[in-house]
Amino acid sequence: MVLVEDAPGVPAIEVIARLPAPLTAEPPGTRRPRIIVMLRDDRVDRILDYLRSDVRGFVCHNAPLRELVTAVRVVFRNEAFLPHGIAALIIEGILPHLPRPDPRPSPSVSGLTPREREIFHLMASGISNAEIADACSLSQKTVKFHVSNILRKLGMKNRIQAVVRTRGVPCVSA
Repeated sequence: MVLVEDAPGVPAIEVIARLPAPLTAEPPGTRRPRIIVMLRDDRVDRILDYLRSDVRGFVCHNAPLRELVTAVRVVFRNEAFLPHGIAALIIEGILPHLPRPDPRPSPSVSGLTPREREIFHLMASGISNAEIADACSLSQKTVKFHVSNILRKLGMKNRIQAVVRTRGVPCVSA
């Protein structure tokens, strides 16, 4: 395990490359020593560079001793340690680069009739056929008929698969 103090003027990869070889043998399968960085420069791009260099934990340079001890214990267990402030920086830095979901309905859902789309959206909210029947002033038999038509038109086996697939999440068939 290695504790590195961030050197803001030096590229993160260079900081890691300057580390001496470990004095003790690491567990089998470990490519590098486990590294914790004491950050002085909280720029997201710098933090991401450290993450790409296999850094397993971060603490702020002015963190209390108990946080550093916790980081060492967590990283020693081969887990990652990101204090709240650093995790928030990473999230805020990454969010603008993530693709935004398409607000338009899925092409397969657009092939449904308006009533089927209404029932599909109620299905997607997780309510039962009886609750859909009450909400739409229909009989349960009519709701079952619509649900069957929706599944057939979408080419799905069940309600869960239909909802997951139309939301753009890959679904593994059983």
